[in-house]
Amino acid sequence: MDTEKVYTTSLRLYKNRPVHHQAYRYLKEYNKDIFKTKDDFIAEAIVYFAKYLQQEEEVQQMKLLNTLLENQKEQFSKIVKEAVFQAQAEVLDNRNLLAEKVQKEPDGSGLTEESIEQETACMEKDLRFAEFYGAFEE
Repeated sequence: MDTEKVYTTSLRLYKNRPVHHQAYRYLKEYNKDIFKTKDDFIAEAIVYFAKYLQQEEEVQQMKLLNTLLENQKEQFSKIVKEAVFQAQAEVLDNRNLLAEKVQKEPDGSGLTEESIEQETACMEKDLRFAEFYGAFEE
């Protein structure tokens, strides 16, 4: 056999260790219809188990990440609420400026009562949005 194409390793299974005894029994009784050799059986078992351990580690990392996110939820909602209130204040300032321009400008300037009503409706939606996020803090 060409040694450049083969990996070699040894495997010792001790009779006085229950897990080793069980592994030896599985090696003796492996399904020869699925695996042609013990080498194929062992290689598949190692790869399968390594992937399983990797998935378990990823599950643990996801649980840790979810815990961190749960702990940060209150801070996140506070930041969102502050941003909404700041945007709302800017809208109110813009609305006041718009109302002043409508009063100063002659008719036909493009600023109408309808555009002011639309702006007010948008502001009311923003207020409801802010109240929605405010409910999380309570």
